[in-house]
Amino acid sequence: MTGLMPVVRVGGSTQDDIHYNASLTDPEYIPGPVIDNHRPPIYVGPSFYSSFGTFPNTRYIPGINLAINGSAGKVTRTIESELTCKALGSSLFMFEVGNEPDHYIDYFRRPANWTVEEYVEEWLKGSQEVMDVMTSACPQLAKQSSGFFAPSFGGTDLSEPFSALTAFQSGQNSRRDIRQISVHNYMGSATSPDVSLQGTLLNHSSVMDSLKAHVTLAAELRHFTTVPYVLGETNSLSGGGATGLSNVFGSALWVVDYSLYAASQGILRAHFHQSVTSPYAAWTPNGTLTTNPPYYGNIMVNAAIGSAPDTVVAPLKLQSIDDDRVSAYVFYDNGGKKLSRVIILNMREWNSTTAGARPELEVSLAVPAGANGARVERLAAAGAEVTTGITYAGTSYDYDIDQGRPVIVNEAASKEIVWVDRSAKTISIGIQDSEGVVLHLF
Repeated sequence: MTGLMPVVRVGGSTQDDIHYNASLTDPEYIPGPVIDNHRPPIYVGPSFYSSFGTFPNTRYIPGINLAINGSAGKVTRTIESELTCKALGSSLFMFEVGNEPDHYIDYFRRPANWTVEEYVEEWLKGSQEVMDVMTSACPQLAKQSSGFFAPSFGGTDLSEPFSALTAFQSGQNSRRDIRQISVHNYMGSATSPDVSLQGTLLNHSSVMDSLKAHVTLAAELRHFTTVPYVLGETNSLSGGGATGLSNVFGSALWVVDYSLYAASQGILRAHFHQSVTSPYAAWTPNGTLTTNPPYYGNIMVNAAIGSAPDTVVAPLKLQSIDDDRVSAYVFYDNGGKKLSRVIILNMREWNSTTAGARPELEVSLAVPAGANGARVERLAAAGAEVTTGITYAGTSYDYDIDQGRPVIVNEAASKEIVWVDRSAKTISIGIQDSEGVVLHLF
């Protein structure tokens, strides 16, 4: 959609569980489950690193173990760094040393009195070990100064002594080798009793509230660095998401609102966390292969961003509609000079089993002089609660149709156009509850 492959972060809690075993023939071996927050080790063998070749022309942010400290930690980081840089070559974007170290105490990885100053000291030492290995094992890559993705904290925690702000105040970027700031975010917990589809995900105020602290933190961190701010790990609900919330069509609409609002606030990129069995996964890569609802949200986001250089996205206030369940965005190409696209999301929850006619939101927009009409691309499904039958611009990406390749299943929807009302100088569009549209002006 944009002409670029995504940046893939290979990380999460498991990166701090990894131990290398050269004799292991399988890619990985996990001996046991998490018990009382004591995480088991994950043993990886040589074939684990060959998996980096799965996606072509893709940049990676590989995670390196920081949880193991002392001499064992140095040995682990040395082996990981060498095997990773050799496997990735020029596809290495940045290293990430440690995942959510602000939660290490919760997982019994550090004592209860461990401080942010001690973390910074360990991170500086551990990241230097990675760079030393790069210099000897992958000298050409070391010259590119790929640098680090950090601090990768689990939350903003601005009022707490252990936060990304206090880490930078304690000198984490003293070497000026952090290339992008990474902080994690979720809309809530999958096990929280007060989360709901309409109240948590299909709610623009909820989205703004969730990202508010990140906007504040990014502004504070500009006192220490001007590098971009990234949601280094994010998705709907922590813990892998919740069935009925994270794996339904409503979550696709949430992906669009969340991604675009983050972009409009200066957040460079969002890494949507994936795992094979999680409800919030965008696709299922083994067992019964499926394309899941969040994937369609990402399709819409990237179709709206497009491939034009210097695209600018901004929230659009619909003057006649004051509803947390409705949001809109405008896209300007050529560095903000040309209004090219508009997204409108009707996030009012509608279920496919609801009796009666499906409500529709009517929106009229003033358009720039010279606009004749708009090509319409709808993100649509039978209802917010469904998991199948989703289309974008009349196109399905379902695995069971053509292995995930785009297939037009609704010819009329793939060719929909609305025209400008010349007398009113407006363009009007109807958007069903639980539906989104992109208007490509022409």
